[in-house]
Amino acid sequence: MIKDKAMALEVCNRLLGINESLNEAIVFVQAHCSTEDLEIFKRAMGEIMYMMFEQALIPIYKQHPDLVPEGQRVSGITD
Repeated sequence: MIKDKAMALEVCNRLLGINESLNEAIVFVQAHCSTEDLEIFKRAMGEIMYMMFEQALIPIYKQHPDLVPEGQRVSGITD
């Protein structure tokens, strides 16, 4: 996907930052919204996270396996 390793690292870091922000949004919704709203929101955020990993991070990790964060398992790459 992204051949330049430095560029791939920057993209991965930015995408992982988005993932962290999405998690923070879930915590915020959990503290301020109904259980029903939280479940709907969590489902939506889960879909976004899945797409980001499946469509962007996994292809980068396949090309640059050394960019997989320590402790993170990626099927077919770090198994």
